[in-house]
Amino acid sequence: MKQLLLVMLLFALVILASCQNAEPLFRAVKNHEAANFSDELVVYTVEFYSRVAVPEVIVAIESESTGEEIARTVASTDGVAAFEQLQEHERFEAVVYHPNGREQSRRAFTFDKSKPNLIIETFYPHSEVGLAVPTVFQNPELPNGCEITSLTAMLNYFGVEKDKMTMKREYLPREITEIRDGIRYGPDPELAYAGNPASATDGFYVFANPIAEAANIVLAEQSSNLRAANITNATKKEILALIDQGYPVLTWVTIDWQPPRTNRFWIVEETGEKHPIYSNLHAVVLTGYDHNSVTIMNPLYGYETIDINVFFSSYEALGAHAVVIQ
Repeated sequence: MKQLLLVMLLFALVILASCQNAEPLFRAVKNHEAANFSDELVVYTVEFYSRVAVPEVIVAIESESTGEEIARTVASTDGVAAFEQLQEHERFEAVVYHPNGREQSRRAFTFDKSKPNLIIETFYPHSEVGLAVPTVFQNPELPNGCEITSLTAMLNYFGVEKDKMTMKREYLPREITEIRDGIRYGPDPELAYAGNPASATDGFYVFANPIAEAANIVLAEQSSNLRAANITNATKKEILALIDQGYPVLTWVTIDWQPPRTNRFWIVEETGEKHPIYSNLHAVVLTGYDHNSVTIMNPLYGYETIDINVFFSSYEALGAHAVVIQ
């Protein structure tokens, strides 16, 4: 019993230490939200989804009616930017810029001295721990739905509250495959998903363009300023630059990190051409990297660290398919 109590105590201390490491920002944000009066506007710049402080980005305040910039400053290492002498009850826009000057986020607000604090979610440039894309697992519902599950995780990161099944059912372009006279027929995967991602036997895959289209329909419905882009053939350097700017990238790789394998084929209905069927195709979300490795959100296994050369070799061998939301 004593040993059990000791183990439980040690476990509780570990949990407490973890919570203490994660808590200061959230406690500070909560306290600022609770502040009841100030002449000073305090803007918190936080990462999408995690709400971890995003440090040292540029924050500007503009008049909503004229677009005139009233003030600008650089957020602190705690993601805090303060502004004085704003006219109460006036409409403004808080704008967050990447340190390189590119606009990242924008939020309209009315300055109220009784609620003098503003939280704005934004991209996290040069995150040392990787971007906080949530883990979304494709199984058991979507054994062949790695692409739409990975997209769901990316949309969730940006605050779009869609689940993978809704994305599969309402937004993923799909066409059936069928066997006629012993030959399988199906769509061009550049145009639609082949088969049913919920089927273990009649689900295949889709490439970047239909995934980007699905994302853009959702983003437009949400009146989001974000848009998805098919960045197929992006180089390693270009993809890592996107990660540096705070953009996770949905990438197609092989499930076992081995060279692409094909067996059988289907006839593309639109063209009559043979499409070789990849048997080890997979899609993951790239969230971070260092000199030796990348971090991915794998919809089969969750977060993984993969050798950077292995990752990009697999990406390129499979055709360099990729999608980004920005």
